[in-house]
Amino acid sequence: MSRTLSLLLTALALTVLSLPSAAQPRRAGRPVQGSRAMARPRQYRPGAYRPQPAPRNRTLYSHPAAATMQQRAQRQPWNQPPPAKTPPILEQLRRAARPAAVATSRTTTRARPIRNPREMVRDLRQPPAPPVGIDGRAFHTQRLAQAPSQHLSLVRNAPLIASMSAHHAEELTTSDFFWHEAGGVRYCHHHDRWGHDWYGFYEGPSFYWTRYYIGRWWWFDPGPQQWLYYDSGNWWYQSPAQPQTVYVYMNGGYAPATVATAAEAVATEKTPAEPKYSSDVDAPNYRANENENSFALVVGVEDYSRLPKAQFARRDAQTMRAHLAALGYPERNIISLTDADAVRSGLTKYVETWLPQQVKSDSRVFVYFSGHGAPDPKTGDTYLMPWDGDPKYLADTGYPLARLFAQLNALPSRNVVVTLDSCFSGAGGRSVIVAGTRPLVTRIKLNRAAVGELTVFTASGADEVTGVAPDQGHGLFTYYFLKGLNGAAHATAQGVTVQDLYDYLRPKVEDAARVDNRDQSPQLFIPPDGQRGMLIKDLR
Repeated sequence: MSRTLSLLLTALALTVLSLPSAAQPRRAGRPVQGSRAMARPRQYRPGAYRPQPAPRNRTLYSHPAAATMQQRAQRQPWNQPPPAKTPPILEQLRRAARPAAVATSRTTTRARPIRNPREMVRDLRQPPAPPVGIDGRAFHTQRLAQAPSQHLSLVRNAPLIASMSAHHAEELTTSDFFWHEAGGVRYCHHHDRWGHDWYGFYEGPSFYWTRYYIGRWWWFDPGPQQWLYYDSGNWWYQSPAQPQTVYVYMNGGYAPATVATAAEAVATEKTPAEPKYSSDVDAPNYRANENENSFALVVGVEDYSRLPKAQFARRDAQTMRAHLAALGYPERNIISLTDADAVRSGLTKYVETWLPQQVKSDSRVFVYFSGHGAPDPKTGDTYLMPWDGDPKYLADTGYPLARLFAQLNALPSRNVVVTLDSCFSGAGGRSVIVAGTRPLVTRIKLNRAAVGELTVFTASGADEVTGVAPDQGHGLFTYYFLKGLNGAAHATAQGVTVQDLYDYLRPKVEDAARVDNRDQSPQLFIPPDGQRGMLIKDLR
């Protein structure tokens, strides 16, 4: 009897233990199975990355082998999604890209990527179609659906580029569209209210807009809604979010491009490109004795950050440096600033600190500037425009010409020559002016009193526009200046004087400018005590 009672009590105890207890509290976030409060598991889309919880290491720590540590270092972090092979915006184009384009670009195309994302166009703004065409009739044409294929011929069209530069300063009203025809090409210029310059071209019956921004041509692809830039004969795409990946536009699609290594990219950027033009003044045909006490500052700004291109300014500076070395200026004493190196702080540093520290009473100094100049319409003050100059804020971004003359006059040497291949009329050429204003050429303050004790060559008069010699690849004034040094100017056994050089180049520049139906008369300012006999080319 007792044995039976013991078995019954044991069975009853097991039954009670198997039932859920109402008094036992449930853990937070752990609903009872079968309850309506049971949370459904999160649904993940097929192919989407699903993060996994961190693995729990339940074993005691032991120092791994070196090979194991290297394998762990190469693994992706557990809480990071795998890197995307292409930007999301290119997924639709990636499916439609032609295999031939991909196969070709992987092996033969090399790109020089934009390493600073700030130099990329990010907004989606585009100007409307011009209201009328070049014939004055209503504008009716279709937009170009694929990247322009003839843009290389436009970039290398020297008369076209010269026309753009000449008309830019007069076409800064934000509501107008200006049509021109130059170099056999019809184009439209529009300056929008954000300060962007747009140039429209035809390709067959289609019309397309391009934006010129920080020295590059940009085209907006309407399909994926993204900007492409033109370089080395191709259109390229880089995502601002992933600038390390470069895509080339070919055959209507995008393909990953073979990007040069970092060392190659830096070397390519710092090595000057092979000149596209050849001139008889590119190489000096003379050699003077080196003078250890000679110092020169050479500045050439061709591709500005906010301004139109100053054609051939970079070549002008490079060739002028070669001639200064032939004139006896030591290479270590020649400071050359071109494009992005010629910022306002750089000009200030070398003019106001470097030169005063180096120049002595018996030194000779040569300062050369090739690029844009700008006038202040209110005061008539003139400014040299560095790479980061902005005509809207001349006092803060430009370098005043009066300040340059004052700093050079304060040097102990009286043998200081300044050569300016710029103009300050605001009427075009190598001159710019703020949008919405007109040049006030009668108020330009460039005269004998402003120059002081310096010897100053200027490329044109105060109310004139400078030009270029497109067949030589130089500014018109700089070309004849160097040609005179190369033997065309009158010379004696001692060399070429300042007056001899000026007497040669002035009529040459004036005659060449009249061929283009304009006036350009170089000016020479000499100290009152007379420096006309000073040797600019000393062969003693």
